[in-house]
Amino acid sequence: MFKFYFILFLGILCHIPGSAQAYEFYGVIKLNGKMESAIPYRLIFNEKEGKIKGYSITDMTGAHETKNLVEGYYDTEKKYLSFKEKNIVYTKSPISDESFCFISFEGKIKLNAKKPKIEGKFKGYFKNKTKCIDGTIELVSSLTVQSYLAKANKKIQKSKELDDDTKKKYNPIQIFDSLQTNQLTTSQNLNVFNKSDKVSFEIWDNSVEDGDIINLSHNGKIILQNYTVSKVRKKVELALESEENIFTIEAVNEGSQGPNTAMIILEGDKTVEFQSNLKMGQKATVTIIKEK
Repeated sequence: MFKFYFILFLGILCHIPGSAQAYEFYGVIKLNGKMESAIPYRLIFNEKEGKIKGYSITDMTGAHETKNLVEGYYDTEKKYLSFKEKNIVYTKSPISDESFCFISFEGKIKLNAKKPKIEGKFKGYFKNKTKCIDGTIELVSSLTVQSYLAKANKKIQKSKELDDDTKKKYNPIQIFDSLQTNQLTTSQNLNVFNKSDKVSFEIWDNSVEDGDIINLSHNGKIILQNYTVSKVRKKVELALESEENIFTIEAVNEGSQGPNTAMIILEGDKTVEFQSNLKMGQKATVTIIKEK
């Protein structure tokens, strides 16, 4: 039931200093417009003087989660929005020349409406600009969905059939919030595209400090061994040895509460944030691919 809350469309509209406005939407894209092919989609961008810059996340929390940079424009008078996905920041999908279909969208959108929506057809293009899969996009404001989640949570908390632990576990607002973090689970590989010759890993425990221990290696060479993750952030700076650099994260234990959850920020020419979610002995990898 509560997986449904993730599929629900959500968008957050807020203001930042100056004339720029920040927008955040959640929803789905439907390949060829079919519901059975619906994929969770998140769109975040700033609009300033008509220019759009931000990023999208496709298949959020899924096996093929991919983050792309987004650019475009918005005509305030005509209420016309246009954006295109550009370079990939990271992906959990295998890499190949024809793996990634980039979304290009144009349509009449009232971004400054009380409850803004982004709906319409999109076109898909490979990086070489040849056509791939088209479809439809459906995104709505968080104001509606946040209200819905609050009402659903109110019913859950008032239920006499559920105990307090169950009510806490299935709080739809907390469930949705937890889905915002990029989770790296066993045997998954996160491909990160980077132009820098050096990168850094910042590692800490952002939840309950329960004695999680990890090993971190670079192309088979141990960098951190039996390292206990704590609230104090550990920063490791590294030179990239080749065009492809494989970093392996191994859970030595699961702490006192399990699973092993180390929060990690990877800094290169872009910033990628993720959290390990591993049982004892499990491994996941981050492959940094140097772009020319």
